[in-house]
Amino acid sequence: MEFHSVKVHDVANNAIRSLDKQITDKKQNINVELPEHLPEIWADQTRVEQVLINFISNAYKYTQEEGIIIIGAEATSNQWDPDGSPNVVHIWVKDNGIGMTEEDQKKVFTKFFRSEDQKAREAPGTGLGLNITKSLIEMQGGRTWFESKFREGTTFHFTVPVAEK
Repeated sequence: MEFHSVKVHDVANNAIRSLDKQITDKKQNINVELPEHLPEIWADQTRVEQVLINFISNAYKYTQEEGIIIIGAEATSNQWDPDGSPNVVHIWVKDNGIGMTEEDQKKVFTKFFRSEDQKAREAPGTGLGLNITKSLIEMQGGRTWFESKFREGTTFHFTVPVAEK
């Protein structure tokens, strides 16, 4: 890991740029809702981009044509990890895709996990992305979690420490 001060806007723009063609081809809308004055984060930019690309890619894969993907962020106190950095940027990727069953939600970060749901099986994958993503976030002092409603959509969240001045 190579840590530096990183601009969240740069990470989001690079991640979107790498998936823009697929999202456009599927006629999905991607909305970026980042506050103008987000503080920089203390992170490995390549790894944070990898995390965001994975979350956006999953949103793309599991969201129907003309679906909506939202990327958002906020600077906040760290309410998710009492032993972690006191100030974090909380980033999320929300979709209105197929969502996950309660059973799948229990296993989603497990290596090689693939849902038995037929709609989820239509999307390619190895079942490694979310497990790797979770590890990359934790190696940078952050946390990850999600909310999902079956057939309504999923939101993946993660935190990254704010770069101290």
